[in-house]
Amino acid sequence: MEDPNEGVMIQGFSPENELFRPLLGICFQFKDLCAIQKSCPNLEKKEINKADPAPKNYLVVVGGATASGKTGFAIRLAKHFQTEIVSCDSRQFYREMSIGTARPSQHELEQVTHHFIGHLSIRTPYSVGDYEKDALQLLDRLFQKHRLVVLCGGSGLNIKAVCEGLDEFPEVPEKISTILQQEYEKKGLSFLQEELAKSDPVYFQEVDLQNPRRLLRALSVIRASGQAFSLFRRKDTVKRAFQPIYLQLDWPREELYQRINQRGDLMLDQGLVEEARTLYSFGNLQALQTVGYQEIFDHFRGKISLDEAVGLIKRNSRRYAKRQLTWFRRDGFWHRFHPEEYDQALSFIQDQVES
Repeated sequence: MEDPNEGVMIQGFSPENELFRPLLGICFQFKDLCAIQKSCPNLEKKEINKADPAPKNYLVVVGGATASGKTGFAIRLAKHFQTEIVSCDSRQFYREMSIGTARPSQHELEQVTHHFIGHLSIRTPYSVGDYEKDALQLLDRLFQKHRLVVLCGGSGLNIKAVCEGLDEFPEVPEKISTILQQEYEKKGLSFLQEELAKSDPVYFQEVDLQNPRRLLRALSVIRASGQAFSLFRRKDTVKRAFQPIYLQLDWPREELYQRINQRGDLMLDQGLVEEARTLYSFGNLQALQTVGYQEIFDHFRGKISLDEAVGLIKRNSRRYAKRQLTWFRRDGFWHRFHPEEYDQALSFIQDQVES
């Protein structure tokens, strides 16, 4: 019989035949679909079959050594993308510590919304695990408003916690931690540094040697397991709901060291000694076990002159910068840009987002 819609003779079948009707309906649907595609040649098949997947979220990580210009660079990026900045500088978490941590100025903070700047008291215990949890919760909220967010800071461990997840280490018996703490209190920071250099030279090259908490943690794991702390470093990353884009601000070493020395002088001019004096009675707190304060505290104790303290701040800051750079080189995924190469960095980010 002839199909009244197409004028095509379909032999051997009749529309009155119930077995034929479903097949006839499928034919008509296919005909209609072909007509749609013929009238809309630019319409892709995927637009008919399913919706495009939701766009990715991106975390632009602005890292680099101390005094490399991360704050100003991150602000420029955040203003361009109309987004917000999440700080991962653990020293800038504490509201009582401003000058000695080179916290962003009030003017800088007013240009772009910053998070995790001066949000804690030095009396508040706060671990890297706490930061990881809080930062991920914040990012979940920020990505509801922005497709791209900026993470800024030089703390490699905090960056790793947010972007990759923390490493898993064996449980340490309390007795080992207690004995190690007592040895530290009796023999001092140099004892921890020397033992770590002997037992795990790899981690010794990366860790902040002025941070006793991290040294104690590493040595406790080493004593408990009998293995190097660095062997427990995570090989596989945790899948996050965002894609990191890693930017490292890169300076020639001598220029970087000159900037570090100039920052030391600037801190002194801004009132570092006076700020340290207000914190001196809290010098045993973990938050203050850091470059810039311990040297001034030794001056207050009469161990060194003020000039010697400033010299040590510069020296220890240079050493800290060297270890930061070692950390970034070990990662192997940082894209280096001189701070003056802002346009190139911006193009790189846009290429990553659009690819």
